[in-house]
Amino acid sequence: MTPIFRRLLPALVFWVLSNTAMAQVIIAPDQALQLARGGDITIIDIRRPDEWRKTGIPLGAERATVRFNRGANSFLRRIAQLTGGDKTKRIALICAAGVRSKHASRLLSNRGYTQVLDISEGVQGNHRGVGWLARDLPVNACEDCK
Repeated sequence: MTPIFRRLLPALVFWVLSNTAMAQVIIAPDQALQLARGGDITIIDIRRPDEWRKTGIPLGAERATVRFNRGANSFLRRIAQLTGGDKTKRIALICAAGVRSKHASRLLSNRGYTQVLDISEGVQGNHRGVGWLARDLPVNACEDCK
């Protein structure tokens, strides 16, 4: 083994292990709404309060802002609160366009949560689909968003 490869091997192993969390389960917004109405999942909107004020919150969704640039501890505490500490509780994350929900799903899976779904179209849509709003799914105004 060459000296350079020997030095890079630990970094390569770390990278592979950190990127092989459980496969993400993607769900469409209308499917998520149907499951939430049946009590089978809890939808969690992980956007910021200013985004909630602008578009409203998907009907029945809980709120838990994720801010990766400030650390994820408050987000993780909020998720633990919403799940009652049950890491097997089925939750579906939604953000604006699927980027934050993808990363937050991985974060939660890496922390032992086993039933995390990603509403990957988000509220506003992206290349995977038109999103919650364009599907004309119900939202609630966020009266108390600060």
